[in-house]
Amino acid sequence: MPRKPVILTRTTGAAIAAALILASGLIAAPNASKLAGELDAGSYSSAVAKQKGQVVLVNFWATWCVPCREEYPDLTRLEKAYRGKGLSVFGVSIDSARDLAAVDKFLAKMKPDFPNYRKASGGDDQVFIESVDKDWGGELPFTVLYTRDGKKAKVLSGQQTYDDFETAVKALLR
Repeated sequence: MPRKPVILTRTTGAAIAAALILASGLIAAPNASKLAGELDAGSYSSAVAKQKGQVVLVNFWATWCVPCREEYPDLTRLEKAYRGKGLSVFGVSIDSARDLAAVDKFLAKMKPDFPNYRKASGGDDQVFIESVDKDWGGELPFTVLYTRDGKKAKVLSGQQTYDDFETAVKALLR
C-alpha cells in the first residue's frame, strides 16, 4: 500500500529547518553554554591525560577575579601563537553554578579557541584543589603546565604576563 506524502506547512517546515541548523552547530542555541562541561578531581586528571603528546597549560580562573580577567587575553594570544607547535590549553572556571551567565558572557567576549570547563558543583573543594596541586592554596589565577608525557612541570600562581606564559611554555616545547 503506497504511503501518503507528508505535507509540511510553512510553520512546520521552518521549525524543522531551525532544528536542523541548531543541530548542525551552525548557530548556537540561545541558551547554549560556552563551556565544554564540568570537571571534578577525576575528570580533571583525565582531561590532562587526553592531551598526552602536547605541552598542556591549564588555567584556573573566575569572572569575579580581576587578575584572572586581565591575564585571560594573554592566554588566548599564547594559544593562537603556539597551538601548531605542540601546546594545548584549557581553562577551568571556578565560578559557581549560579554565575554561569557571567561565565558565558565573559567567554563570548574573550572568544577563546580552546575549551573551558567549570569546576563541578558539590564535592569537597579541597579534594579538587589537591588533585590539581597539593601545594595550591586555592588562589586565583592559577596555572599548571604539564610536559608532553603528562608530568606536572610548573605552576604559576597569581597574575602572569604574556612573557611569563611564553617563557614557561617555550622551555617545555624544546
